Order: sequence, then structure tokens, then C-alpha cells
Amino acid sequence: MKTPMKQLILAATAVAAILATAALAAPADTIRMRQGNYKQIAAAMKGINEQLKSDAPSLPAIRAGTRTILRFAPQVLRWFPRGTGPEAGVRTRARPEIWSDHAGFRSAGARLLVAARNLDAAARGGDLAAIRAAAPQLSSACRNCHDTYRAPEH
Repeated sequence: MKTPMKQLILAATAVAAILATAALAAPADTIRMRQGNYKQIAAAMKGINEQLKSDAPSLPAIRAGTRTILRFAPQVLRWFPRGTGPEAGVRTRARPEIWSDHAGFRSAGARLLVAARNLDAAARGGDLAAIRAAAPQLSSACRNCHDTYRAPEH
């Protein structure tokens, strides 16, 4: 029979192991969530650009894309808590500058949000010329962040 002290030690050890596993899993889960969300943004942007290149752009398809981007744009800055860079042991292209140049990263995130809102407003307005003018601004905001805060693909 186990003594209460042994039971307490075993329980504490089990809790510590669970917490350690959760702490290790949390950054990996955050990175995978972040990557999945960025894939949705990229797919939406690709769809918008394909529509704008077509002979008869579909406003409903463009609007669906802008809604997706606008849903994620305000969240981007929260997708990078400390510990979710390369040190997490999960493949990520997030550069350390995200955390060391937090002011610059926040500025890049704000630029993305403004561009996403402008493109969504243009899409809701239904003016293809306005959409065509706003889309490159969003692409520029994405590229600005990628150039500074995302490592090249290996």
C-alpha cells in the first residue's frame, strides 16, 4: 500500500509531466493554427486576384475573399506569443525580429488591417475600379511583413 506521501509525490510528478507536455504542445499548436490561418488568407487573396484578372469578375467571390481576410487581419498580432518562434522546435518561418522589433511588427500588422478594411469596403461598394486600386495595397502590406518578419523557404 502506498503511503499518503508517496501518493502525493506520484500525483505531483504526474501533474508536472502533464503540464510540461502541455507547455511543449501549446507553442506547436499555436504555430500550426497560425500557419493554417495564413493559408486561408493566402487562398482568399489568390481568389481575389484571380477574379480581378478574369473577364467577368464575380463580386460575391471577391467579397467572400475580403471577408475572410478581414476576419483574420485583426488577429494576426496575437498569433505570435513568445515561445512560438524557431525555438519551439516546430518548422516555422517566423523570424526573431517579430519579438525583438515588436513596434515594427505592430506597425506592419496595423498596415495590414487598414489595407484589409479598405479592400473589404471597396468590395462591399461593388466598384471594380476601387477594388483594383485597393488590392495592391493589401498585397503590399503582406509583402512588407513577409520581407521583414518571415524567413525564406528552405
